[in-house]
Amino acid sequence: MKTPITVQIEVKNQAEAKRVQKALETINRNFGAKGIIKMEQLFLTDAFIRNLVKMKLA
Repeated sequence: MKTPITVQIEVKNQAEAKRVQKALETINRNFGAKGIIKMEQLFLTDAFIRNLVKMKLA
């Protein structure tokens, strides 16, 4: 089943909005709904992964 999902994300400008949309589409294409749910669970429960992501984003 496919269903549209609306997410409110604060962005600086239209260019950033397009990049965020493309990034989310890429994540969905590569991991799908189950992968996204699994990533959230890992992020919420595993401090190592949470810190690794934060370090990579800094």
